[in-house]
Amino acid sequence: MSERCIYCGMEIEGEGIAKEIDGDKIKFCSRHCAVMFEGLEKKGRMKVVIMAERNAIIEDIEKERGTKVITLIHRREPWEEKDENYISIEDTEHVLMNIRQTSRDKNVDLILHTSGGLVLASEMIAMAVKNHPAKVTVIIPFYAMSGGTLIALAADEIIMEKDSVLGPVDPQLKDMPAGALISLLERKPIESISDENIMLSEEARKGIVRVQKFVEWLLEDKMGKMKAKKLAEFLTGGYMTHDTSIVFEVAKGFGLNVKHGVPKKVYDLFRTFEFGACPRPQYAKY
Repeated sequence: MSERCIYCGMEIEGEGIAKEIDGDKIKFCSRHCAVMFEGLEKKGRMKVVIMAERNAIIEDIEKERGTKVITLIHRREPWEEKDENYISIEDTEHVLMNIRQTSRDKNVDLILHTSGGLVLASEMIAMAVKNHPAKVTVIIPFYAMSGGTLIALAADEIIMEKDSVLGPVDPQLKDMPAGALISLLERKPIESISDENIMLSEEARKGIVRVQKFVEWLLEDKMGKMKAKKLAEFLTGGYMTHDTSIVFEVAKGFGLNVKHGVPKKVYDLFRTFEFGACPRPQYAKY
């Protein structure tokens, strides 16, 4: 495998430009890249080095599986001050751009690790996954909860470990389950419920209907309309707590196309991320 410049990612021709920086001898494709890298602050250099390592690992996975690899991994980066640990609109732009730039006949692997996030962002990514003409496989080494599960349901295939987990996709409004908000109207006299909670319960009802119909659409071509409707109603209806773990065997029992065995090189990729900084999955905001 040819060497690549740590700064720009281009292949290094010949011997390249070697420069000692912070006690390490580093090769670059040009003097320009060497000067640019040396001019970065410590965290900037750290980012460049780690991203180069990740890109090399992703290239290895792509060659091994013959796919285009896209990542949606929520872990704190050591060069960032704050945690971006939910599916955001920025994530949508990243994933959609990569899928759209992939040829229509090229299979895609989406490596997914998230506790969930914004409804709109999750739905847009799920639509892009479903609409890609070639096979899309979602790879879940650890967990893809809530909005992450919604994205996984759109895939042609899900690869998990025996103890990897998915979760329910019932909407949450202001950190409250939509199903609980709806049942509030049945449990208390209307005059004893605040105007805000009455309005929230109406939004919750609309939210559950919306997500249920969306999940049906994601699943009906995989398992038929009736099975898709039943599973969508179960996953969105608030029958489980939002942090309930749906493990491999349960997902298989649902009729989802799940396969066992995350490629080993995916774990090499995860070793480049900082662990221990994310909220637990039950804090998902979908």
